[in-house]
Amino acid sequence: MAVLAMKRITICGLKADSKPILERIQRAGVIEIQDFVEEDDVFKKVRMPISASEFERNIHDAENALEVLNTYKEEKSGMLSSFKGRTVVDEEQYDTFYKELASTKKTISRILDLSKDVAEKNAEIVKSQQQLEMLVPWESFDAPLDLTGTEKTGIFIGSLPGEWTLDSIYEAMAEHLPVDITIISHDKNQTCLMLICQIEKKDAVNAALRGMGFSYPAYSTKYTPEESKEQLLKNIDSLKEQIEKCEEEIKSYDDQRPKIKFLADYQAIRAEKYSVANNLPQSEHAFIISGYVPEIYVKDVEEAIEPYTATLELEDVSPDEDAPVALKNNGFSSAVQGVVESYALPDKGEIDPSFLISLFYFVFFGFMLADAAIGLLIFLGALVLLVSNKNMEKGLRNNVKLFMFGGISAMFFGVLFGSYFGDVITSVSSNFFGKPIVVKPLWLDMTANPMTVLTLALIMGLIHIFTGMAAAAYQFLKKKDIMSFIFDVLVWYVILIGLIIKCLSMQMIMDILAGGAAPPFSAQIGNYGLYAAGVGCLVVIFMGGRSSKNWGKRLLKGAYAVYGITGYLSDLLSYSRLLALGLATGVISSVANMIGTMFGSGFVGVIVFILVFLIINAINIGINTLGAYVHTNRLQYVEFFGRFYEGGGRPFQPYSVKTKYYKFKEN
Repeated sequence: MAVLAMKRITICGLKADSKPILERIQRAGVIEIQDFVEEDDVFKKVRMPISASEFERNIHDAENALEVLNTYKEEKSGMLSSFKGRTVVDEEQYDTFYKELASTKKTISRILDLSKDVAEKNAEIVKSQQQLEMLVPWESFDAPLDLTGTEKTGIFIGSLPGEWTLDSIYEAMAEHLPVDITIISHDKNQTCLMLICQIEKKDAVNAALRGMGFSYPAYSTKYTPEESKEQLLKNIDSLKEQIEKCEEEIKSYDDQRPKIKFLADYQAIRAEKYSVANNLPQSEHAFIISGYVPEIYVKDVEEAIEPYTATLELEDVSPDEDAPVALKNNGFSSAVQGVVESYALPDKGEIDPSFLISLFYFVFFGFMLADAAIGLLIFLGALVLLVSNKNMEKGLRNNVKLFMFGGISAMFFGVLFGSYFGDVITSVSSNFFGKPIVVKPLWLDMTANPMTVLTLALIMGLIHIFTGMAAAAYQFLKKKDIMSFIFDVLVWYVILIGLIIKCLSMQMIMDILAGGAAPPFSAQIGNYGLYAAGVGCLVVIFMGGRSSKNWGKRLLKGAYAVYGITGYLSDLLSYSRLLALGLATGVISSVANMIGTMFGSGFVGVIVFILVFLIINAINIGINTLGAYVHTNRLQYVEFFGRFYEGGGRPFQPYSVKTKYYKFKEN
């Protein structure tokens, strides 16, 4: 269990060396930079000529260019590509990329311009198609739609809402005769027409038509509808050709993906650096960096600044300081570090529970699966992923290791309880070969002895709870809080152990948990245990509410604290889920075997058995592996952490190389 000791760090160096020092510290990635130095007449924050926002724009353009490329040519990636991690590049590749920066930016700009052109041309095609639809009612008309008249006539070309007959239109225009009306087309929605009148009546006819809801064509040109249609179709074909050329050119940049990705990461690193640089106090000749560093990494910082004129000063972190929290564990315990971090990081004075969790986590996980064959599959799957993906990200690698160790545990409990895809060996041998082969469990059959397994689960739960109480005791002693150590932990040990002794002296309890075995303690010793528990309860009543000076409130709080016994009981019963999930895994596999063998031992029976076996066990593995993970986490978060752990620490966020596509490695 390791919460890394933090130090306040201050680095002062020559301003001329600020850029290389910032780069080396960024690559070391072990300092969380904080603004502890106030500005004064000497040290002030000076804005750099290049702001981080410029780099952010370049990153945004690079990401957009990659999205465009993916639109036309999806990047190949397998189902397991997420496990591969980022490609590792060395320091030299990063330092020399500036030579290709301009050309890569030009490529990105060209891709985005082409994408914009394609979008604009597609919009033009849509517009042309809409105009074609507008021309449909006028296809039989052989004159331009923008005719308005001659020297002696007024011409109105347009439509009326709804379906009109020639007689109804003439009737509506009776006051303005003579007029010549031609219906071009009509349907229930509109009637397209051309009306010719004397020039002197043009205004009056116009007013009358407006009153009838007359409207001019939405698409009107000096060409006839047929000519307009031909032009629009030619325009659409031309636009499609242009789009095709643009798309082909975009696809031709597919081999530029690595450089575009590199540019995005390159600019992200520089954005981070300039963001920090713009907040550093600087004088005319010097600059100051201040923040937090884990004590074990101080040497790395010293090595980073050693080639330059710079000094380093360390200070202890004060108790009331909001220092960040960083954890470091061995290869085994680091597998569950993500479980701790997803709950909360340790607060001030708290231990890192990762090691303690690792002692129980894989035991519970394996108990809940309890099948040797399923455990072997999980173990091998995780092992293959770890071996074949050397660059897997740290967090994901820890999660895969978690399932690998969980698979080992599942194999152990599977052998212990004799489950190999349930009873598949017996089912296959008896149904298809006529000679049943029974693989006996190393200890006992879980399905035949559920109460014995339940007793084991409760014993494991009790050890888990007692370990959590021991962790609380350790933290109280570390803080030199003797009162809490005695009255909040030690007394509860006395109460709980006393009650356990009393229970184990009762034949009724042994009949339930141990199949009628004789009690390990006599009735007299059981009574002593009960007396000890009673005395412990009295102590809790008087001392559980010791923070209150009012004795009335104090006793009430103490009595309520004694009620906490029910909480211990409910927490202990929660461990019965070990039995429930352990049974579920084997029983579901056994049911699959039973269903599969219902179709006999012939060719059809073999095919049906294989299909049923694969389908049901695939579902079984998915559901119960997830169930084991979720319920194991719950036992840690509720039953275990509830004894000693609150969390609330702030995560350590170092100034480092934060990239998306590549992992930069020092030579």
